[in-house]
Amino acid sequence: MMTNLSNPTSTTFVDSTAHPSQPELPELGPDSLLWQRFGDWRSAFVALSAGLLQIAHRDISRSLVQHSNVFDNEVARLVRSAFPIIRTVYEGPEVGIMIRDFHKDIKGTHPDGSRYHPLNPEVYYWAHATFAAMPYALAGNFMNPLSSEERERLFQETRTWYSFYGVAEPDDAPNSYAEYEKYMDRMIDELSISETIERSRIINGLTLDSPDPKVPNWLWRPISPYASRLLLWVAIGLIPDKLRNKLGWEWTKKDARRLKLFSRSVRVAFSVLPRKLRMVPIASRAFDRAEAEGGFRY
Repeated sequence: MMTNLSNPTSTTFVDSTAHPSQPELPELGPDSLLWQRFGDWRSAFVALSAGLLQIAHRDISRSLVQHSNVFDNEVARLVRSAFPIIRTVYEGPEVGIMIRDFHKDIKGTHPDGSRYHPLNPEVYYWAHATFAAMPYALAGNFMNPLSSEERERLFQETRTWYSFYGVAEPDDAPNSYAEYEKYMDRMIDELSISETIERSRIINGLTLDSPDPKVPNWLWRPISPYASRLLLWVAIGLIPDKLRNKLGWEWTKKDARRLKLFSRSVRVAFSVLPRKLRMVPIASRAFDRAEAEGGFRY
């Protein structure tokens, strides 16, 4: 299917297994920075900042409003979205194609009559780019910093990750970390306060239901207000200044000092944990499988 950029419902699908023939895209495996960092439990601290970048996008917000029950239980929605994304990194194209196909029938119109579709490469790539931003947000905060060389290496690994979805990169997709920084800065200029942001229970400090029936309300209710406030506070501190100002959120020097102290404390605590405790089960199983199979790669 050919892409028609004037038609936001048009999509280009590509062979998600084609990346091995492209030498510029590295393989993912136990030695990759993406594997080592993305499936770490500390990613929970930056997941909401990625979510804010997504829902401030006009098309993504509209699709959530029209096709999702996100407002019924935002935490459950975040969990449902997060784990398939993590699986894509550690399990490869089969999961990526499954996620892509979930979006095939999601389409609609904005109040002004313009159309949207999440599989438009520009929209789909933006969603991916916000997830790719998570290990960079962790670096130097909740995790050890990355060198310039590591930032470039990590970015190229995120391109491999994107190839697993089988959706073409948009024409302006970055090819290097420096271009990725410029792309993110340019996209931030297009973001705004969306209906999803205005209605968000997390952002508005409203009561949140348990994300999983296995977690009883008697346990969830006392901790959820503190957990949601903490994660929102971290997210406000980590999103770019331009977006924070657009949303009208205050971030003081005192907040910055407190976040630095908090994130360093988490980093120190995690530095002594074995991998099985640091990593979510999906990632831990992938490392175990790779070790059993002698260095499995995607």
